[in-house]
Amino acid sequence: MKTSAVTLSGKYQVVIPKAARKKLGLTRAAGQRFVVAKVTDTEIVFRKDKTLDDFLGAYSTAFPENSSKKLRQLREQEWD
Repeated sequence: MKTSAVTLSGKYQVVIPKAARKKLGLTRAAGQRFVVAKVTDTEIVFRKDKTLDDFLGAYSTAFPENSSKKLRQLREQEWD
């Protein structure tokens, strides 16, 4: 991937270039998390944070599809 220039907004926001979003498999879903992995005088490195879906995917034989969705529903369910 070739380098791309980005601009910092007044709210300290940057737009991730399309080629980088595609390579990382990012979607328009708000709330995707990143980890600041490294900061130097001239460099900031972000890494895509692991999600519950990523973890469950590693154990796909142990957990059925949509396990994370079912877990979220159980957490939000009211218990008597």
